[in-house]
Amino acid sequence: MTTVGELHTKNLEAMVPAASSTWTSLGGAFRGIAAPVYYGGSLYAFTRNTDNTLGMCTVTSPTSGSWMQLGGQLTNSPASAISPNGTLGVLGLMQGNVVEINYVNPFQGTQTGFSNFAGGTPSGVSWSGAPVMTVNSNNRLEAFMLDGNGNMWHTYQTSVGTNPTWSNWSVLGSTFLVGASFQVFLNTNTGALQAVAIGTNNQIYQMTQYQGGGRDGWSAPALVGTLPSVAPQFTLGTAAAFNPGTSYSVFSGFNSQSGVSANPLMYSSGSYSNGTWVNLTLADSPITTSAPLMLSNSGTPQLIYQSQTNPGQVVLLSQNTASTSFWKGQQQVGTASGDLSGQMSGVINAGNVALFQCGQSKGQLYFINYLPS
Repeated sequence: MTTVGELHTKNLEAMVPAASSTWTSLGGAFRGIAAPVYYGGSLYAFTRNTDNTLGMCTVTSPTSGSWMQLGGQLTNSPASAISPNGTLGVLGLMQGNVVEINYVNPFQGTQTGFSNFAGGTPSGVSWSGAPVMTVNSNNRLEAFMLDGNGNMWHTYQTSVGTNPTWSNWSVLGSTFLVGASFQVFLNTNTGALQAVAIGTNNQIYQMTQYQGGGRDGWSAPALVGTLPSVAPQFTLGTAAAFNPGTSYSVFSGFNSQSGVSANPLMYSSGSYSNGTWVNLTLADSPITTSAPLMLSNSGTPQLIYQSQTNPGQVVLLSQNTASTSFWKGQQQVGTASGDLSGQMSGVINAGNVALFQCGQSKGQLYFINYLPS
């Protein structure tokens, strides 16, 4: 490994960020969506900097962060997750149509540097969009990409250690909407990953991994939810999380064909309304440029989006399993800020929802560590 700089010497306990109530700039200059990770009591966010290199921000307090430059030449936002070898795996789509991986040890201040993996780009494939990476039930990494023809590909770690090995890229499904973001999350009751993406017909589909991570056994794409009388037309991207208490996943998406009086964000979950897609009833409609976000906070799905009705205001909804109302009351995350772009990502840490956004004016990294009520 090559040293990339000296990191903090504070103990991990001291690095745990406190909850905060306002958005604050952590500096930096990047584009797209940050890839956050909560690891060892600390928060990290990886970014595609404005010069296309990889940046890493270590959140040192609710109002400050420490930056390192990690090289590479990315063409889209990175993805990151905790690798079983004690590092943070970071994926990037690089110049030359190659997806490469970099293993970063934030405690030692070292990295392997970006390198080709998974057998390289399959013949004739042109990648599209940003990579997605997650941890499967075998505690190994799996990576996912769309190509320019709407095929979804994946690869998984076949061995771990100092130099992890990966399977070659293989196709999971096809006819997905190029340009829309997608999500992969873990069904903690079965140990199966679920990949959720928008099809070319603008409906949302999911593919379920046969129980156990690290294999090519996946179901064919299946339609999510029951369509209402007027079928929604989903765009932008998908949001989803699993609720182990109800044993149902919750899905959400932006409906570009929603009626003027209806909130264009829709949701669907298991037996709720027979799984039919239902519009939110909130007055705060979402922005039309970025997909909503959904995270599982101690098993509770939480839907997060930025309001267009109240510009710059982030809204959070928690699933309500104790009453007939599906969602608890709306919560405003921090105060409205006109510089928030809505290009948002997040990670749960000790019950807090750490959210990161790109600033519109200078591309700086905005951060809030919100504690839902």
